[in-house]
Amino acid sequence: MSLKTTPFLQGASVQTRLPQHPRLSAPDYTAKLAIDPQTCEDAYRLRYESYLTSGYIEPNATGRFVDDYDPMANSRTVVIYRNDVPLASVRVSLLVAGTNLRSPGADTFPETVERLLTAIPLSASGPGRGLELTRLVRSPAAQNNQGLVFLLYRVAGYLGMMAHAQVGFACVRKNHVSFYKRLGYQPETDLRPYPGLNCPMQLMSSNRQRYDEIRASFPLIDPFTSATDGLENLLSGGSVALWLRGAA
Repeated sequence: MSLKTTPFLQGASVQTRLPQHPRLSAPDYTAKLAIDPQTCEDAYRLRYESYLTSGYIEPNATGRFVDDYDPMANSRTVVIYRNDVPLASVRVSLLVAGTNLRSPGADTFPETVERLLTAIPLSASGPGRGLELTRLVRSPAAQNNQGLVFLLYRVAGYLGMMAHAQVGFACVRKNHVSFYKRLGYQPETDLRPYPGLNCPMQLMSSNRQRYDEIRASFPLIDPFTSATDGLENLLSGGSVALWLRGAA
């Protein structure tokens, strides 16, 4: 199954008219999908710098972190910039019950992922759909900027709604479990070795109801607020304007 045959790229299937929020001030950040060579390069170098600094990978001569999941049709990568400097990135991977779509979490915890997907009732979108957040990183220079994590989650949430995902997945290091719980995720497994990184991860999940409750109570992660402009440009390679202030 290819994303080109799913609603992943059909923004109108989620919301027919995106809200317009004219601003007088310049955005704090901008976000782009990595569908051109330079944005892809920015994402891969951000990953490398972040994971190397944290000790999760060994150095390599390329200064890039790319894996087998990046070229897959069900994967999309986002990069967040400030003044054209790449500061953070996340990849999302679409998963559909009963298909061979892959992600790091689906390969590491196949039984649990398939169980959660098949538990979703059949709908107009077909079999159960999930979206895994992977390769969520910040530049070492912005490692203490927690706002970037919320912005990544905001854009990833939009992609999840575009994909009609009813469950969200994340493979999480032990010390990050409490943070993901605040975002509506719950643990599903014990720790296991994880593809590409030398730290164990455990699978966590969140359903659409919990996601909607969290974004309603914490507008900073909600894509459809006055703190976001230009979402309709995202999937065609354009920039999305993001503010940390004024989410309402």
